[in-house]
Amino acid sequence: MTAVLMAVAIGLAPLLLGRMVLHAHAERFGREEIGAIATRQMQRAEMILAEAISVLRESDRAGLASCRPNDLALLGEMAARSQFLRRVGVVDASGLPMCFDPPPARRRGTALFRPDASRPVTIALLDPETVPDAAKGTVVVAWRTGAGVHLVGEIAPSMLDLDGGAEYLRGERSVLVEIGEGGIWASSGVRPNRGEAVGTEIRSDYFPLTVRVWTTRDALLEAVRPLEATLTIGAVASTVVLVGFALWLFRKPTSEVDDEIIVALRRSEFEPYFQPVMNIDTGRIEGCEMLVRWIRPDGTMVSPGAFMSYVETSGHVFEMTRLLMRKSRDQLGRLYSENPDLKLSINLFAGHFDDRRIVEDIVATFEDGPIAFDQLVFEVTERYPLRDVPQARRVIAEMHALGCRVALDDTGTGHGGLAYIQQLGIDIVKIDKMFIDAMGADLGASTIVDVLVELANSLDMGVVAEGVETQEQLERLRAKGVTSAQGYVFAPALPAALFIDLAESMLRPRRAETIAHDAEADAVEDAA
Repeated sequence: MTAVLMAVAIGLAPLLLGRMVLHAHAERFGREEIGAIATRQMQRAEMILAEAISVLRESDRAGLASCRPNDLALLGEMAARSQFLRRVGVVDASGLPMCFDPPPARRRGTALFRPDASRPVTIALLDPETVPDAAKGTVVVAWRTGAGVHLVGEIAPSMLDLDGGAEYLRGERSVLVEIGEGGIWASSGVRPNRGEAVGTEIRSDYFPLTVRVWTTRDALLEAVRPLEATLTIGAVASTVVLVGFALWLFRKPTSEVDDEIIVALRRSEFEPYFQPVMNIDTGRIEGCEMLVRWIRPDGTMVSPGAFMSYVETSGHVFEMTRLLMRKSRDQLGRLYSENPDLKLSINLFAGHFDDRRIVEDIVATFEDGPIAFDQLVFEVTERYPLRDVPQARRVIAEMHALGCRVALDDTGTGHGGLAYIQQLGIDIVKIDKMFIDAMGADLGASTIVDVLVELANSLDMGVVAEGVETQEQLERLRAKGVTSAQGYVFAPALPAALFIDLAESMLRPRRAETIAHDAEADAVEDAA
């Protein structure tokens, strides 16, 4: 009986397991594909709307907000230079059209849209019932000027260029782009029946914009049909492959990795490195961001990418953070006590905000020490979601009560977006390197930087650009109003001794100016 059971297991298990693996593989990658379609479509739609807003804002700043022939002609030129605007015009405060270039045939006395009085920008769909000549799905973007009228741009649905995605999904794929609640900007394909549908939905953090993509489970599995036939013939061979894969996958036990981290913590092998943060207008150093490096006893350095994910998920990140904060205090204490304007940024993991232990650690490490609470900036990344946002808000409030500041790292790349800025009480926005790298070639990235800078300025928050590597990027950031930056254009992350030497060499002229100014003031006071 045992031999029979083993024979059945060897003969059927690889086949059944293989089918399960193939189906799971097809569904996972199929879902990733429709997610990628939705993401690409959202990025294009956001880029189109951002470009339209930028054109209208520039027109407003140029004073083109009337129906004078010259203004209207210049508006037409702006539309002609735009990649996406079909026409531009002027609409009064109630939404009634005043003039357009090129002029459409419209029903007179009919409002194009209902202006949103609470916002400077209104984004809505033109209604084909009230505007007979408007193409179905045309979007209107309206910028309210200081005079109360609106500069308006129209965008045709064809500008979206709906993405078909992978070839095997195109016959069973549906894409829907909505403006507001249920207004269809563009669509393609037919949505599958509810029981068969597999889909995803993305909502924009910046605009009243939703992208939905659907397909069927059968379509997802279509990609692996030939492999299923091959698997049926090669069931025995699949057993060998799966065993080999399992041996490869688990070649290093988790307990061994865990033991290495525990030993490294016990030996204090994790070292803080410090990357300078500079004021790009004055050239003065403003502080640094503390980054972790694992330096083994033989001097070899382990990249953070090789251990940080495990350290975070295993819970060792809390002890590591305490170790790094203590070392940073001891290594930079004299420099920071002599220069109270310098800031020290410390990265925190999402789990740090689940309870108030991090606040207790901050107090235990820095209270009555050489680095004051108001010199500390704690960074919360947007790449990983916070499990309990209200609790995180309470933790951040305690940090604020101590005098610390809080920065949103990787802004615009992850889960929180504008919601984190609104809910968490963020003091500083850090613009991610991917937007800095794409500024020169990607209008969307440049517009996102503009939006983040404008948002930060309106909310009285600081802005720091990360990963700046070229002088050209510095010039672009300076033109956009960014004053603080870090990256290889200034210096990489440095060990404490090198960072202190660099900082003191930059601070020495400032200290000399201060001493001279104080001496002059004393002389004037003595003379009086």
